[in-house]
Amino acid sequence: MQKSKLILILMILFFCTAVFAQTQKEIFDSGVLLFKKGEYQNAIDAFSKLIEIAPDHADAYKNRGVSYMKLQKFDLAIKDFEIAKELFPELKGLYSNLGVAWYYKKEYAKAIKSYDIELEMAPENYVAYFNRALCLAELDKNDDALEDLERTLNLKPDFYWAICYKADLLAQKGNTAKAIETYKEAIKYDSQNVYAKDKLAKIDKTIQHNKKEDDKKTINILKKEPAKTKEAAKTSKNTETQNPGYAIQTGAFQNQNNAFRMKKKLINMGFDSRILTLKDSKDKTWYLVRSGNYSNKNSSQQDFSLLKEKLGIKPVLRPIGTW
Repeated sequence: MQKSKLILILMILFFCTAVFAQTQKEIFDSGVLLFKKGEYQNAIDAFSKLIEIAPDHADAYKNRGVSYMKLQKFDLAIKDFEIAKELFPELKGLYSNLGVAWYYKKEYAKAIKSYDIELEMAPENYVAYFNRALCLAELDKNDDALEDLERTLNLKPDFYWAICYKADLLAQKGNTAKAIETYKEAIKYDSQNVYAKDKLAKIDKTIQHNKKEDDKKTINILKKEPAKTKEAAKTSKNTETQNPGYAIQTGAFQNQNNAFRMKKKLINMGFDSRILTLKDSKDKTWYLVRSGNYSNKNSSQQDFSLLKEKLGIKPVLRPIGTW
């Protein structure tokens, strides 16, 4: 997700309170109009003129700060937002804009604090949840970021970029199946936007590449270990029966190649892996893929949860020696 997708809440107010003189209102409105036309420096000049006349005008500081951000002058923007905060701490949208400025300064912790305040004041602000999720992800707090994205989507289910970013984080966590499902959901809401489509295409390309590589390695394994595989098929007794405890089973396959693929995945993730061969009552051969030797159920929970998350499946905890 590109940083340019960060949503900037431009809380430009199109009104002024009745206590202001007409000249102040005219200056304020001219600044708003210039901003809308993209003339950001002229907008800054207009709001600066208003601040000279009315130095306690919090909205003028806030809108000048937003204009500074459009010119990527984030230090000046933050300075104006801080002054506006002193003048009117409850000013609508102020903390969201301050969060955006801190984000672009790469001060993610400060940005998060600003969004925390904004969400206390406006818990329905789904954009603030989304922006806070981006900051959390920058700090490698992906689980917290996903929680904020869920809050975003509870408030705004069709928010395309929130759905896409959720899919991005799921893909980073290794939950490819869920990421694919989420990208497809995004496309339902915005079929013209190519971001999710491009991501799906890249995932499919990676899957096809890995499949070809796995097929090649499986063929090599079968060539190198035919005697071992044949011997394993003769009996359901094996070395596992000699060890008490528990093992995590990540698959039971009738296709031996699928079993080898699962074994390879486990090894690449840093887990030991073994294939056990079993013939059932109907004389069908099964290839069971298992990992670990845990003395009790509790000691297996961390690895069990990790495999469940990374593989996108529900493993099974089996007592060693049982099927």
